[in-house]
Amino acid sequence: MDKHATTVLGIDMGSVSVGLVHLTTDRKVLRTAYAIHGGDIAGTLRRLLPEFDLAAPLWVAAGDATPLFLRTTARYNDQICCISAARFCLPEVRTILNDGGQKFHLIRLGHDGGYLGSRGSTSCAAGTGAFLDQQARRLSLSGPAELSRLAQQNKNPRPRIASRCAVFAKTDLIHAQQEGHGLEAICDGLCHGLAKNIADTVLGGAPPT
Repeated sequence: MDKHATTVLGIDMGSVSVGLVHLTTDRKVLRTAYAIHGGDIAGTLRRLLPEFDLAAPLWVAAGDATPLFLRTTARYNDQICCISAARFCLPEVRTILNDGGQKFHLIRLGHDGGYLGSRGSTSCAAGTGAFLDQQARRLSLSGPAELSRLAQQNKNPRPRIASRCAVFAKTDLIHAQQEGHGLEAICDGLCHGLAKNIADTVLGGAPPT
């Protein structure tokens, strides 16, 4: 660690995207960048880095899931990062839902902000951004953003579409189309099924608190 460093470059490499933030040691954000990597993690990072002024000595921090090819000053657990960010930005927060491209989890904090526990998904990507991205491609949409926009516009009954398994979801999509459901209703069914799957998983059948 360079004792003369005055800035920190934070790097988050997930299953679908790369996020960067350059900030001072007193937490003033200098620049941010975000991009979908499409499987080319290293290439995406190389494309984003020239946007940053990294001439001066700096620390490099990353999540513990970041690929080992990246040399870092320190690595941190993703859940600890979420908790630390919440405590800094919104100290009153007691529940954090982190839904990423490949996994999701709910973190619970006590009245004093102390960690109580967490509950989340398995290694399956159902109920995550990657799942929605896959279904959007099946529907010939540009991505999850367009899928969500169409879902919000739906005024008709939505079909029931499985979100726990991509294979079952494909079957349900075909049935919904055969039954005459429009694209907006199908998108609504997908989003509703995904949200229900997340709620059932992280709450374990208990009512939200």
